[in-house]
Amino acid sequence: MNTIVEKLSALFTADKLIAVNQNTPVEYQFLADRINNAERKVVAIVTPITLDELQKLLVFSADQAFSLFNLLSPGEINTAPIPANGDIVVIDLKKLNAIIEVNTKAAYALVEPGVSYAQLNDYLEANNIPFVVDFDKNSTQSVSGGISNRSYGYTPYGDHLMMQCGMEVMLASGRLIRTGMGAMPGSDSWQLFKYGFGPYIDGTFTQSSLGIITKVGIWLMPKAPAYQPFALQLPNEAALNQAVEIMRDMKINMLVPNTVTVASAQSDALQFADEAIEHISSNDEAAKKHQLGQWNMYGALYNIPANVEFLWQAINGAFGQIEGAKFLLQDATASNPVWAQREMKMNGKFNAINPQLAAYSSINVHFASPIDGDDAVSMQALLQKVSNPAELKIISQFALTWRTMMHQLQILYPTGNVEKLAQARQLAKQLIDDFTAQGYPSCLVDADMQDAVDAVSLDGLKTLKKRVKKALDPQSVFG
Repeated sequence: MNTIVEKLSALFTADKLIAVNQNTPVEYQFLADRINNAERKVVAIVTPITLDELQKLLVFSADQAFSLFNLLSPGEINTAPIPANGDIVVIDLKKLNAIIEVNTKAAYALVEPGVSYAQLNDYLEANNIPFVVDFDKNSTQSVSGGISNRSYGYTPYGDHLMMQCGMEVMLASGRLIRTGMGAMPGSDSWQLFKYGFGPYIDGTFTQSSLGIITKVGIWLMPKAPAYQPFALQLPNEAALNQAVEIMRDMKINMLVPNTVTVASAQSDALQFADEAIEHISSNDEAAKKHQLGQWNMYGALYNIPANVEFLWQAINGAFGQIEGAKFLLQDATASNPVWAQREMKMNGKFNAINPQLAAYSSINVHFASPIDGDDAVSMQALLQKVSNPAELKIISQFALTWRTMMHQLQILYPTGNVEKLAQARQLAKQLIDDFTAQGYPSCLVDADMQDAVDAVSLDGLKTLKKRVKKALDPQSVFG
């Protein structure tokens, strides 16, 4: 470790190089928890401030006895594979945080990888630009990280990779490339036309360790003239089934354009109530205490006022057929704190989460299915049946996107608790095995759980990924 740090000291000043030890800043402590094991260890963190410095690091690392791991957002382990063994140097690009352009005519932004959702939102507000910033978990996430992880937010622009347009990527060799129309000389449509000419390769650099995104374009949603959020409280699983069935056609026909979420009362309380995590027990108790349904569906309409009013009548009529269902509208946020936080997310506003979650980390795994009521009930049954002797809390919600319903799970464990982390990993692996066996494949998983997904994947794609890896990173700079 000392040798590696000494070598890196020849390239970086002390303010850009952190040795991982007992004095490591708190913001990086989670890395050792999640990455270190008997075969691999984080030894240093580098925070370059220029592309030249990043390039020097990559070129230098090609023949060194360590691998690089790119940290995409603070406090997150990302979805890119972690080097399997040996010493690891983490790259944190938080200091490369310039907002290069916000184009108000074409509604896009071009940003460096360290730009957070909060920073971009502050820029828009400070300059009176009426665009919405869609985000997934919190305001500290980087825009580039959200795209790289292929995360989903809660507005009509919630599919972050779909709303990305144009990348600049530094390959393992240190070479910079631009994708899409950015590769064409004299082009002024880099952030306008996603696909460019020839093979579309932007997705290659998401959920992967094939290069480092150094600039990324993102389309921004203009604020809608009218906005009608709604919560539909559902009394039981039969109502959940029926509500998902009704919502399927509304998603396919884009009547409800945002990412619609459905969560149990317990999961909503874990995320948004100000209550000790260990005290949030049964779904029944959470529903009564926090004025929630057993299940709760959240969606919104965005359009001109007359269209929103017309669409709302259709929504109200369709879901009003569900026995025992109850609508909450925007005026109810004043008396229902959980609904208030949900509503903010659908409006692109940064919401608060349960402050008790500050003491917890999570393992994240998402499973994909059709938008189907029977599948929602089936996946919930699988979750309830899984062996969980440690009684770890699991935040569970369904996210309904274009044609897909994702079952998004966060397995909570106390930060820094080695035993609980091991139990959470075992639980995540069991869920991956069980859901895959029933035809519900993983569509997102944290980096340290990639092996569990690879173990149940078909060989063809795994072989192709290895070939691409060998072509783009032949010296295994990224492990």
